[in-house]
Amino acid sequence: MNEVIIPQLRAWAREYVGRVGSKVAPLSNSRRRKLLVVHLDGVPKVHLEAAIRTGQMPFFSKLVRSGSYHLDDAFWGSPASTPFFQAGLLYGLRHPNLPAYSWFDRELGRKVQMNTPADALAVESRLGRRAGSSLLSGGGHTYFSLFQAEANNRLCMSSLASLKVMARGLKHEFDGILVARTQTPLSYLRTLSRDAWHCASEVYRWGRSLKDWRHERGFLISRVFLQRLGWSFAHTKALVDMVRGVPSIYLVFGNYDEVAHRRGPNSELALAELRRLDAYLAELHAVAGTVESGYDIVYVTDHGHVDSHAIEQRTGQRLEELLLKGEAPPLSEDVVRALLDGRPLPASLGPQPPSVPVVIESGNFSHVYLTRALKPLEAVELVKLHPEVIARATRHKDIGIVAMRRGDSAVAIIDGGVYGPEDIDSAPLASEFSKRAVADFLRELPHMPTAGDLVLYGQAVKQGGTVGFAWEFGSHGGLTRTETSSIVCWPRDLPADLSGLSHVTQLHERLSEVYREGARPVLYTPEETRWAEAT
Repeated sequence: MNEVIIPQLRAWAREYVGRVGSKVAPLSNSRRRKLLVVHLDGVPKVHLEAAIRTGQMPFFSKLVRSGSYHLDDAFWGSPASTPFFQAGLLYGLRHPNLPAYSWFDRELGRKVQMNTPADALAVESRLGRRAGSSLLSGGGHTYFSLFQAEANNRLCMSSLASLKVMARGLKHEFDGILVARTQTPLSYLRTLSRDAWHCASEVYRWGRSLKDWRHERGFLISRVFLQRLGWSFAHTKALVDMVRGVPSIYLVFGNYDEVAHRRGPNSELALAELRRLDAYLAELHAVAGTVESGYDIVYVTDHGHVDSHAIEQRTGQRLEELLLKGEAPPLSEDVVRALLDGRPLPASLGPQPPSVPVVIESGNFSHVYLTRALKPLEAVELVKLHPEVIARATRHKDIGIVAMRRGDSAVAIIDGGVYGPEDIDSAPLASEFSKRAVADFLRELPHMPTAGDLVLYGQAVKQGGTVGFAWEFGSHGGLTRTETSSIVCWPRDLPADLSGLSHVTQLHERLSEVYREGARPVLYTPEETRWAEAT
């Protein structure tokens, strides 16, 4: 720690730990080896590499350059979205059936969004996880995750679904906050007011220049309450947790991701969030090295962001109109033969229940539901029932990949050819796409019945940029190299090798071997136990 923490910050950490430790009770039987996972949501690998190279994130740059931490590439699997990543990291689920951040859920019969607490709770309740399998089981805490994952606190999206449960936990969530604050209340209010004014001014300028305000109100609320108030609170709570000795902590930094969606991943507003983050990471590292027994800090990214060029701006139409309306071009006979794969086209599929198509625009990819039945359609049924939709999708210049199920597997239509996962190396993909990620997605699609009958990906239009289907300026979840290339950064003295990871479940397994296996249980007071078990 001495190599990367300046003396002033080291002195602050000693004073801070002593002050907070005198006011909050330590946990009675905390584990000897403790873990803090810092999740840098949506931060592209290239941005972190540039920040290390140029020193734009001075602490993180010094941490890696000092040699005390390893930094390695990682591939987590497809889709490159936060729900899929967190289900694998926290629960170790390889096939969680989470196709995006937003989709039409066949079981619930409606669109779900993972930033809606009731939806997050419903999804988590059916993940099929085993009790005690979570990385956070046995007394861990989580901040800003989608899933509670057996954590003993309630600061995640799914727990917000019950105000009653949240109210019961408020006293515990605020334990130590007053003594742990780094600013006086008056100073903090001044800072918050100044930030709120700057945010409001920026939103006004952006909306006026773009002449579109559809997401600006929500973005302003997010900037003030989630990114300023929320992150500051979560960061402080993580510091208090380390002083108390909470055995495992999962802290999600989502500020960059939020800004990148609305202003673009390379915008000054997004990059400023990384510079702001660096100071917080330095504080976490200083306290982690000061508390008794210390903490191992592991930094991860879940996906990257690419510039998103909205199809609505490019064509004047939403994706739904392009797919479902107007005269359709003929469907290529070569495509039909490849989709049928030697099977005859049936004369009839029998009576089909009436079903209104649903198109879910998920950033630079989209799930298209042509049936709302529990069982998705596969290639033969799609060719028989909806050839015009396939034709419109495969012949539109802004759609680069059209994926669908074919029998028990899946295929992608790329530039008029049909390719299975074993054929992707020969596919004429734009260089921005990752052939590894495309093949991985095709292997995963049969395990995602709640994904669309068709899954569309926007065409690459420049380096680091694709066509987007949603109205946003930074997207992820697609299959480009930028989106699917992630990083993991861990201490050299960690008794686990986190290099060469090719799926997020491997990260879960390797961390679990160190931080869950043989760990002593954490003991709580009866009151704490009742609160932790409230659901």
